[in-house]
Parts: sequence; C-alpha cells; structure tokens
Amino acid sequence: MRLAAALAPTVAALALAACGVSDGSGATGFVPAAGANTPSAATLGVPPDASYDVTGSEWLKLPAAKRLRAATDYVADHPGICRNGDRRDAAAATVRDWADVSLGTDFPLNVPVAELLAEGCAAALQSGGRDLAP
Repeated sequence: MRLAAALAPTVAALALAACGVSDGSGATGFVPAAGANTPSAATLGVPPDASYDVTGSEWLKLPAAKRLRAATDYVADHPGICRNGDRRDAAAATVRDWADVSLGTDFPLNVPVAELLAEGCAAALQSGGRDLAP
C-alpha cells in the first residue's frame, strides 16, 4: 500500500506528460513570414559601408589596390586585433595576402572577409617583426 502511494505521483506525472499529441516529424506547425529569417546584407560587427564588408567571392573580384585598401582599413579599425604589445600594427599587405591565399582552401568563398582579415592580423602578429608595419 505504501509503495502504491509513493508511486502515485510519479505515475500521474508520466500520464500527464504523455497527453501531448505529436506526429513525430519535428515540424514547428507555422511558417515564418517571407524574409523574417533572412540575414542582413551586412556582416555582423562590421559597418555597412566598410571597404571590407564583402564575401570571399566578392573579395577575389576586387582589384589588388582595393583589396590592399580594405586590409589597411581593417587594420586601422581593429587595433585590439591587429596591434601587438609594442603598439606595432600588422602589415596590411601581409593581412591582404593571407586573406587571398586562404580563400577557397581554408575558408569557403561565402565567408565574410572580415573574418579572414582578423585571422590575417593574428598570423602577422604571431610571425614577428617581418610582418609588422614599420
């Protein structure tokens, strides 16, 4: 009798939990409005008018001078990522070159270039003096 009394709340909880109806498909039952889940055109954390707010495939279509300008802008806009303890910045040409060679091999072509430039800054800072701006 005591066992039945002790199990009664557990049995009741399980019975109530089983009352839900599920078709097993995992579908949500509603469809969001068109565009409700569309990501913005701008890269998160990057100003929309920044020269480096492009995808990898867009980056590869830019002339070399515009890619260098974008890398220079990125280094200037991100001293916390692209400057070492001696207050020397990563060389923009090295950062640009790192992005150029990483696209399509280490990173997909749809990656935001800002991510590649951040990695390029880290690589330049780790390599030492030869990849830092004078």
